[in-house]
Amino acid sequence: MSQSLPVLLTLDSWVQQHITTLYSAKTADDFNTAFDAFISNNVTIKVNGKSMTRDQYKTLIMGEIKNDDGANVAFNGTVAVLDNTESFRPTFTGTAGVFFKATVLGRIFTLGQRQTSTVTSSLNVV
Repeated sequence: MSQSLPVLLTLDSWVQQHITTLYSAKTADDFNTAFDAFISNNVTIKVNGKSMTRDQYKTLIMGEIKNDDGANVAFNGTVAVLDNTESFRPTFTGTAGVFFKATVLGRIFTLGQRQTSTVTSSLNVV
């Protein structure tokens, strides 16, 4: 039997995957699972230059996708810089910046057209 090796994603791919999963969550449980898998309990968050707790950030994102039916996420650009210090280990890969637009698909239709909202954001991850 051959044993398969785990697939290691680059940091920017990992961030893109988690953002897509987060914004595409269709239930509160799916959202909570995606958020917990992406955002550390010991995180430092700044939104528009102001500090925010993890719970405040969670509430902010939940408000952006409330009552949705999924989302289409497009990444307009990513930048990743590997940590090349002497203490480099695969779990400490560096920093990544992503720019994305999420088109949130609402569950309500008006005149046959689905109501949508758009979230345009950038995110830096260390």
